[in-house]
Amino acid sequence: MKQDWEIYRDTGILGAYRPEQVILRRSEDGGVETLFRDSAAKWEGDDLTRQRAMLVGGKCFLVTSVFPGGASATPTDKLLQLIDTKLEREHLEQ
Repeated sequence: MKQDWEIYRDTGILGAYRPEQVILRRSEDGGVETLFRDSAAKWEGDDLTRQRAMLVGGKCFLVTSVFPGGASATPTDKLLQLIDTKLEREHLEQ
């Protein structure tokens, strides 16, 4: 396993992403919540908000993700749908 400084050297990103160090916690509704040591998570009403500060190219970015409680699809599902739509559009234009 790489040390944090090696990940920073290789990626330029401060704050190593280590999936093996995630803490899994069962939520009240039976789902699973993931917690990372370098991110903050808080509930705002029904929405889950996650924040993480990342240093990229010498600039600090605050990355915030909001996960609506009553969402009909995951962010990954929506991204895949967007990619599929773009690919279909490009295929039709050819």
